[in-house]
Amino acid sequence: MKRQQGMRAAKEYFSAAFWGKDVVKSLAEDNSDIHKTEIMKIKNNLNQAQKIANIGSLEYDVETDKGFWSDQLFRIFGLNPQKDLFPDYQMYLSCLHQDDRLAFEKQFNRLLKEKDSVDLVCRMIRQDGEERYIHHRADYFADEDGSPKIIATIQDITEKRRMEEKLYENERKIGQIYENLDVGIYSADLLEKKVLHFSKGVEGIFGYTAEEFIADFDLWNNVIHPDDVQVVEEERARLLSGNSIRYQYRIVHKSGEVRWVNDHSIPYLNHKGELIRVDGFVTDITEQKWLEKRMRRMAFYDHLTDLPNRRYFDQKLQTLIEDDEHQGFAILFFDLQRLKQINDTFGHTSGDELLRLVSQRMKEKLNSVCFSARISGDQFAVIKEPIQEKEDPAQLAESINQIFSEPFHINTFELSITPSIGISLYPDNGSTADELIRNTESSLYHAKQKGNTRFQVYHPSMDIESYKLFTLEQDMRKALQNDEFFLEYQPRVDTKTRRILSAEALLRWNHPEWGRVSPLEFIPVAEETGLIVDIGEYVIRRVCRQIRSWKESGLAIVPISVNISPLSFLKSCLVSTIKEALDENHLDASLLEIELTESSLINYSENVIAVLKELGEMGVKIALDDFGTGYSSITQLKKYKFDVLKIDKTFIRAMDKNAEDAIITDNLISLAHGLNMKVVAEGVETFEQFYSLRKNECDQIQGYLFSKPIPPSIFEQKLLIGILKPQISKEDNVFKGLRKYARIEFPYPLEAKMTILELNRKPVKMGSTKILIEDMSAGGVKFVSKMKLPVRKDIILLIETKLLGEFLAFTGTIVRRDEISDTLTNYGFQFIIEEGPRAKLAEMLGSLQIQLEQNPSVPESLFIETASSQLYFE
Repeated sequence: MKRQQGMRAAKEYFSAAFWGKDVVKSLAEDNSDIHKTEIMKIKNNLNQAQKIANIGSLEYDVETDKGFWSDQLFRIFGLNPQKDLFPDYQMYLSCLHQDDRLAFEKQFNRLLKEKDSVDLVCRMIRQDGEERYIHHRADYFADEDGSPKIIATIQDITEKRRMEEKLYENERKIGQIYENLDVGIYSADLLEKKVLHFSKGVEGIFGYTAEEFIADFDLWNNVIHPDDVQVVEEERARLLSGNSIRYQYRIVHKSGEVRWVNDHSIPYLNHKGELIRVDGFVTDITEQKWLEKRMRRMAFYDHLTDLPNRRYFDQKLQTLIEDDEHQGFAILFFDLQRLKQINDTFGHTSGDELLRLVSQRMKEKLNSVCFSARISGDQFAVIKEPIQEKEDPAQLAESINQIFSEPFHINTFELSITPSIGISLYPDNGSTADELIRNTESSLYHAKQKGNTRFQVYHPSMDIESYKLFTLEQDMRKALQNDEFFLEYQPRVDTKTRRILSAEALLRWNHPEWGRVSPLEFIPVAEETGLIVDIGEYVIRRVCRQIRSWKESGLAIVPISVNISPLSFLKSCLVSTIKEALDENHLDASLLEIELTESSLINYSENVIAVLKELGEMGVKIALDDFGTGYSSITQLKKYKFDVLKIDKTFIRAMDKNAEDAIITDNLISLAHGLNMKVVAEGVETFEQFYSLRKNECDQIQGYLFSKPIPPSIFEQKLLIGILKPQISKEDNVFKGLRKYARIEFPYPLEAKMTILELNRKPVKMGSTKILIEDMSAGGVKFVSKMKLPVRKDIILLIETKLLGEFLAFTGTIVRRDEISDTLTNYGFQFIIEEGPRAKLAEMLGSLQIQLEQNPSVPESLFIETASSQLYFE
């Protein structure tokens, strides 16, 4: 009967919700701008709060075995705070009591294994030999690159521990002590359903006096936060087995404020094993929770924009993938074009303000329907879920563009910014976080190439090009250090005498994996990363050393022109770099010519004026490159005082076919001469173009008609000759010659897909890209592609197409290449094939040859009726 009464009393007591559980208190998000001084203020406040609460904190890097301790943690362990000391695991372990180290190591290993959190009370020995108790609470997390980290708070609980130990020995001795502590010490009789004792410390924690609690037992039902009642009951059930419990929960203060408390409940069982009384103490840990919350926010939010950071984004993405419902969602990456230029022009303060304004607009327009994060310097991520319609990605991209539809006002400047947007879809474009991120980055690369606020949804054909762009970006700085860049020189000849008057230095890159990389591929990457400034300095110094070498060899040296990026005009060191290079090599400034594009004039006019003035005073010649393709006006030509005007090759190529281009070219020549400038025609390839330019009194010719870009050694030979003859045009097809197998020339190109199977003898998994096959034999094919690929036997390709109703797939390697234009390349592809399948292919091609002789239209094949490969790829 008594046991039943005791159990009934315990059940009633539990239902009264006397204790609670750890649930994190929400802190109001601070959306105000955070400057460096404010960050330092927050840091100092955190340190002061830790000191007051006697709570220390640490972050431990598992891989590097380094700990980052707060000042208060040093004090807790009896040590002086040291900024340059990063205690490792063994140092921390050595501070613990020898008898408690094994338990600590077990909890530490469990934390690493389960990647959750642990609570542990143990003893530590201070340097002065004093033994003290600490409450150690640790949480595991992994940062953006997957490195394991541990964040912990350590509280010196020696006083509370000693109080607990003495509570059972002599209540009289501790009576006066606990009444003066900021701790609520209690004792509750479950059978009588009443509070026996409650210290005065309860008033500071709950706002109610001990007398109020003792007089009204139902008051306990009201102090527990309603959301914590259920889990608290689950915790209290452990008391029935005689287990002491420690748990944290929220309470509602008398003032209405929500606070956090830590409760240590100790059960008392009678001789029958029935729970009849619970003793314990409760402490206010609101400040500790605030510290934990703040530390977590610092770990998972970007301090500049107050958006979730890369670490939070990765966790969110992984959670969505692991969701059992597997709803579709979209990942969108976008970055800000010209942010680096804004930082360089207006300062990083303006750049930071731009990022904050962008983030503010994102919160206003996206936060209600999307998860938004800042994942790197100028790159943001958005997750939209669920995705139900195919139009959703386009609508999401449009919502991003709307953020940038209005200019940003920073100080006295009005900045118009455009984003590049890449999108991938789950599960269509990947089933893992790594795959989705990689594919989203691929689509972002393609969006950048398109420009004009375009967005790009991922497609498998992007993989090859994006992988190449990625490796180029990663390897570019190393290429500069390893001297992988080199220069070639294209002569400029006098239109009347054909004598070499100057030359243009053209940068080339011999990449260890991709071979010779086109400048059209790596220069935009260099511009985007900012390495173009370092590369420009490299070219200037290299050219000056080369001119000096030719001079010392007794050659009749000529001025050499160098292309300078617009970003270089933002650097104050450009003029000094040129001056140093000339002085070091004892060269006259007139031997160096600087070429800049029209875009430099439009985007950086003030900087350009200052630099051009200094260079002109030094005697360096200035050329305006690619004239006619930008937005230059006659006023600008008068304003900048150029020495040379270079007419873009797009006008030259069309002048013998298009009367309007011929008239424009003629007028440009007259205009330049009227402004006292020399004229250089770029891209001259035919006699007709040459004769027309000479008739119109163009000063210099540059193009394949007289010479392609050549290495320094060959240029030396041409300098010795002095006068160049036009090259006789030949039908030079590098793919013709002795062949083992007869080839069939197709009347129309055959469409196919190409992908890379192996790179550097390592298997790779990529999407495919379109190619056009021009002819085929049993030994290989000749195809045209936009991709720039090297002639290498360790790059294995797969080509797939459809011919005569059969799907064909060939593996092989590129054995020859010939650049058709700046964007297209012709390749010779050799099959890796057994003799049996080769014989079957030869038989098929024989049948195809007969059919082509009868009718050029071949059914069930992927032939494309196009006027040219150029038109197809455009």
